[in-house]
Amino acid sequence: MNYGVSATAVEAQGAWPREWPQNLISGLPQFALKKKKQYKQSFVVKEFVSPTPAEVSDIVSVLSKVIAEFIDLKEALANRQKVDFSTLSEFANGSSDAGLTFSDQIISRFVSSLLTKRFCILTGLAGSGKTKLAEAFAMWLCESDQQYRIVAVGADWTSNENLLGYADALQAGQYRAPVNGTLELLLRAAADTDKKPYFLILDEMNLSHVERYFADFLSAMESDNAPLSLHGVAAGLALDGTGAEKVPTRLALPSNLFIIGTVNVDETTYMFSPKVLDRANVIEFRATADQMDAFLASPTGVDLEALKAQGVPFATAFVQRALADADMAALTDDAGNALGPQFKSDLIAVFAALASVGAEFGFRTAKEIARFMVIHKELSGPAWDYKDALDAQVLQKLMPKLHGSARKLSGVLKALEEFASARSLKLTLEKVKRMQQRLERDGFTSFAEA
Repeated sequence: MNYGVSATAVEAQGAWPREWPQNLISGLPQFALKKKKQYKQSFVVKEFVSPTPAEVSDIVSVLSKVIAEFIDLKEALANRQKVDFSTLSEFANGSSDAGLTFSDQIISRFVSSLLTKRFCILTGLAGSGKTKLAEAFAMWLCESDQQYRIVAVGADWTSNENLLGYADALQAGQYRAPVNGTLELLLRAAADTDKKPYFLILDEMNLSHVERYFADFLSAMESDNAPLSLHGVAAGLALDGTGAEKVPTRLALPSNLFIIGTVNVDETTYMFSPKVLDRANVIEFRATADQMDAFLASPTGVDLEALKAQGVPFATAFVQRALADADMAALTDDAGNALGPQFKSDLIAVFAALASVGAEFGFRTAKEIARFMVIHKELSGPAWDYKDALDAQVLQKLMPKLHGSARKLSGVLKALEEFASARSLKLTLEKVKRMQQRLERDGFTSFAEA
């Protein structure tokens, strides 16, 4: 009799673990009874070798216990209240089964960024998996396709009506929602008392000037006193003439809404302004020769349906973690020594380096970098490295706003190179060197690469 994990780790009625989470192993009774580990993570409760008639009652008793505890286990899995390394591990395994390959580093940076602030931008090479990562994570975490929308941004978007709709000027009392479903997604998220996660994925976000259609969202992210303004009728307006649902005058940006923008850079797109980049973590996607070689050795199709709702047990905890504070006291090394002083020293050093050339950052950026460091540690498990988290934040929070001529940027890049070299920040150094090469070749460079 054993508690098993199947080879495919798929259960007909919903999510089932590919491996037993550590908090269940240490906290639930069935694992305290294990005698030895067999296939994968299956745990033996009791062995019967050539059972005799006298052992029948014992077999029935143990079988009944296993069945009862499996029922309890399903409930425990559905009510997990912590997002940690096992969350990323299960998503990575599910993505692999679906035919998607993302590095552990990209996944941890992506999820940590979403939990740090509910707005993340994915940029880089076309066809490198930016939209697929956003879509895959939303499908994995949400129990219904009513919780996420992929919206293609149009080059003709000149106002927020493309996301929020408008009051019908010809039919009094009516409100017209955009056909892309964004407004309905916002209303569902705001009305969800269970605070399940909702995802708005803006594909090709920079095909139009972002501030023209997204300015209200940018303000709402920073202040509860800057809600999305929809219309001016105090009693509300009927949505699309149905009368069944009212659109309020104003709508606070739902606290369980996560916004992910994807960006490709070419002659048809616009650069993001600093005010947009300052409010997000910007994650760059690139493909190396080794990654391309591995893919071409066994190219596979993508089956996102295999991911659907597999991460639902983590959904509520994911929203709760996004809303909770991040305590810098939790930032410690393996020996339990506080890393807060080192972090402060490093941040002051990079601030001074950038300030010397007029490229310093503000209080909001410093606060969000500190929050990311704590959350990245929570999600990375025992293998967490302070250096990796700092590297990610210099790359994702400080460098995306850099673009300009050699006269403007040569000093900035030199200061960042010295800072990153002294601390062995691999990602930052690689990016700085690519930008310096372009600066030398073209006399101009930017973080975003075509």
